[in-house]
Amino acid sequence: MNYDVSRETLAVKDLVFEGCKEIPIDLDFSLPDYCPDIQRILKCRVCPDVTSRNISGDRLNIEGTAKIRVIYSDSENNKIRCCENSIPFSCSIDIKFAPENAVAITSSKIEYVNCRAVSQRKLDVHGALSICAKVYNKKNLEISCSVSGKDVQQKVKNMKVKNLISMGQQQFSISEVLEIPENKTSPESILRSDVFVVVADYKNMANKTIIKGDVIIRILYLDDLSSGHTETLECSIPLSQIVDVPGVEEGSTCTIDAGILSHDEEVNSANSGNSNLISSEIKVVLTVCAYNDKEISLVSDVYSTEYNLDTLNEPIKITQPDQILQENFTHKDSINVGDINISKIIDVWSDSHTISCMVSDKGIEFKGKINVCVLVTDTEGNPVYVERMLEFSHFKGLEDIPKGMIFESMIVPRSISYSVSGSNNVDIKINFDLYGALYSCQRYDMVTDVMGDESKAIDKDTASLTVYYASEGENIWDIARKYYTSLNMIKNENELLEDTLKSDCMLLIPMK
Repeated sequence: MNYDVSRETLAVKDLVFEGCKEIPIDLDFSLPDYCPDIQRILKCRVCPDVTSRNISGDRLNIEGTAKIRVIYSDSENNKIRCCENSIPFSCSIDIKFAPENAVAITSSKIEYVNCRAVSQRKLDVHGALSICAKVYNKKNLEISCSVSGKDVQQKVKNMKVKNLISMGQQQFSISEVLEIPENKTSPESILRSDVFVVVADYKNMANKTIIKGDVIIRILYLDDLSSGHTETLECSIPLSQIVDVPGVEEGSTCTIDAGILSHDEEVNSANSGNSNLISSEIKVVLTVCAYNDKEISLVSDVYSTEYNLDTLNEPIKITQPDQILQENFTHKDSINVGDINISKIIDVWSDSHTISCMVSDKGIEFKGKINVCVLVTDTEGNPVYVERMLEFSHFKGLEDIPKGMIFESMIVPRSISYSVSGSNNVDIKINFDLYGALYSCQRYDMVTDVMGDESKAIDKDTASLTVYYASEGENIWDIARKYYTSLNMIKNENELLEDTLKSDCMLLIPMK
């Protein structure tokens, strides 16, 4: 005979694809007429901008433009100059199957870039960038919550879980005109621009999530082409954006991923080239996963007090957000520029960074690397560029962390301050913003099907009670299963409150 297994659904976020695809960069170009001749290349940057992305069937299609910006010193005055060019790219990533209502989170990284001056006016650039993607889908898990039958004893684990309601993703553009402060000079040419987004908080309403944060813009620009004098600008644009998330409500828990798809900063030449304005066009993408609390029961073991049973079991993994963490921390370091005697620091910025984390029962240990770029002038007025990969770490103490926890994080170097130490050292202070979710990842053995044969009744002892000498640490469920009796009957007969024995003892086992 078959026993009915009742089931309920638990929705989880399922990672259906994770991988990267490398795209080659090969470009040679000549300097525009307005750019002076090259004496020495200081820095070549490749900045990938994603212009479109979509999931079509079983493929993730991405198109964009790689902006190549070369900072160099000119041959006439040995001053800092810049030229730029761009090359389109596209890639199609096979995600193995066609998910419904999936969301993709993408990022890009520069694998390497080699830039050489073929002549004083011609550049040859070779390198590679990688487009990395994670594709998530909503997956419904069928959880066995009970088994019918008067003769059935079942081991049930009652759990409070997070049930995924839905996933929402929205791309939007920010158009901002940045006004140069009165204490800074007007820009003529942009040498470098970087944009980051920092999530600060969120608030839910019916079917919508309001996300608040900041978009941070850092710019290095030339304010005088003839002298090569530079100036830096940093500003923060408040972010408040509504994302449609069907089913989300005020008490829902949300995980948020924020990224910059593309950005473009240009000097606003509206006032005959003498402007105090920089125009910025930024494309931001926000991804929200919304969860509601839910109580479920999971049957992990079953037996009959009357018949031998055949059961089918399968392992199940439940991953869900446990805590949302937001953390700020500071890293201090020092960069030695070698034999160079520093006269002035022009700019310090971060080119790339990575982070990993390890969760223990005491908290989370973060370890990462950040590539710090330093542009200075020496005592003779020559521009010099160096970069160093710095290691950083941070520990966040947390109490009562269960085993099997994982942490997914976003980290942004929110600000970098610097000063000269001695003649050839630059002291660095980096303020990091960390935002992420701590996930529990638990595995269970779940009963999926139960079958019995009435012709195979259990041959039990005819005595009403059996004496059993139990050991400390034994589980009463295992004892009840061994004698085909009820766990509750054993607990009641022996006046026990716990399911696990705390000491050696003699138990009376009711057999009927």
